[in-house]
Amino acid sequence: NTMGRMWGSSRFMSPEEFTLGAPIDEITNVYGMGATAFALFGGEKDRSIEKWRLNDALYKVALKAVSDNRDERQSSLLEFVQEWRVALP
Repeated sequence: NTMGRMWGSSRFMSPEEFTLGAPIDEITNVYGMGATAFALFGGEKDRSIEKWRLNDALYKVALKAVSDNRDERQSSLLEFVQEWRVALP
């Protein structure tokens, strides 16, 4: 990240998109996919299980993707999709 706060909707932005010098890569994109899942199937700002409209396993996949800690997210979009598919009913 060479500009500090990057452009875009903060609802879909990872913590590193607010931090000058932070790495922006596929793990950043994983966060965006998780945030999109919450926008579609749960609460955008309130990411509680009570707002989630799919099964608990899919909730856990999406929640992992939006972790503030990059090391706790899926390491790639492929890994996110694989976990999502396994969690489908």
